Amino acid sequence: MKKELFSSSVAHPHKAGLRPILAGAILLFSFLLFPFSFFPETAHTQAPRGVIRLKVKYKSGEATKELPRKRFFLIKGSLEENKGLIEKIKQTVTLSRVCYYRSKGASAALIKWLKENDCESVYCREIEEKYLGGNEAVPEFKAAYDVALREFKNPELARRWLTVNLPAELRDGFYKQKQELINALLKQAEETTRAKVASVMTDRKGTAYLTEIEPGLYTISNLVASETEKTSILWACEKEVKAVDLAIAMRRPFTLSNEKDPKVKCEIVERPLPLCE
Repeated sequence: MKKELFSSSVAHPHKAGLRPILAGAILLFSFLLFPFSFFPETAHTQAPRGVIRLKVKYKSGEATKELPRKRFFLIKGSLEENKGLIEKIKQTVTLSRVCYYRSKGASAALIKWLKENDCESVYCREIEEKYLGGNEAVPEFKAAYDVALREFKNPELARRWLTVNLPAELRDGFYKQKQELINALLKQAEETTRAKVASVMTDRKGTAYLTEIEPGLYTISNLVASETEKTSILWACEKEVKAVDLAIAMRRPFTLSNEKDPKVKCEIVERPLPLCE
């Protein structure tokens, strides 16, 4: 019998070589069909995450308005755990946009353009041709445009690149000053919590989404007060994040407002915009 088996394998060597190939193919097919069965310990390493649909609005007089294009930060820990940081941001008072630009000698037309477009720097909106001449002309834009036109010899290029000819303090000085303050507060927050701070900007309807959040207690704040028409508003609000999908978060927005809401644990500081000297 042994001799016959030996003779059979020798007589058909291609069959002996085919067996390991078929075995390998079956193993590969099984891996592709049932991948998690090969790695049972790593199949569920990704813990469930949370989502926050943030909605920011404020009441001005009789009207309620959304707060667009403002950045908010998600800081690990409760209000109590972040007490030192919150006291720091509550004590921080910055120059208003109007006061800053007036202190730098900006024209009334430039200040009006910044205010109407809710801009902290000239980079936030394209500068349209109508602001280079006529009733809506902004003197700083016109002067910078004339310099660019002499350089580029092309009106369209000159309009698009005029901002590089503006003085730095008028170009983005206010924005940079604010960012330096925010960066210092972020550094303090991350050193205290030993966790990275996430951030998000509201859209034109005052809505923003924070996703992939590890469940736990968090503080949501704008760190530096956001300007409205007449006041500046600072928020520091506590939010418990649970594992939830986007569909549920859409139905349950976390709303920040300058009006007190017993359902939301917040510290709110609202101040009138200062009169500029």
